[in-house]
Amino acid sequence: MRTDLVEVLLDRELEVSGLVELAGRGVTLWRDSTDLFVQFEVGRDGRPGLFRLACASFDAQPPSVTMVDPETRKELPLPAWTPGVPHSVHPTLGRPFVCMQGVLEYHEHPQHLADSWDRYRRTIRLPQTVRRLLEKAGVP
Repeated sequence: MRTDLVEVLLDRELEVSGLVELAGRGVTLWRDSTDLFVQFEVGRDGRPGLFRLACASFDAQPPSVTMVDPETRKELPLPAWTPGVPHSVHPTLGRPFVCMQGVLEYHEHPQHLADSWDRYRRTIRLPQTVRRLLEKAGVP
């Protein structure tokens, strides 16, 4: 996909998202190329966290979600994820994942292959995904 078009689509998703109100809850969102970052000050374990939503093929495919180190932006191992967010280690990808409709790893899980992203792509947009991730992380 063309990166410039994906960037425009992501910017439009954020403009109409209503996610601005999250700033008052200690949440910061920003886009870096085709990645959307969602940083929160306090999760259910009392620690800050950072989600990366890799959206290079959005919305032909849902975003790939991972938790990353705020300084290095490298993927975190399962024990370092905020409790309540990861399901387990993905059986085919071999890394922690969020088991949630609208997330690439969910739709690529062997048990969910019949649950196509196309069923959700008009109703589960980035704002809904971000809010659901923050709920899983216990962000008030």
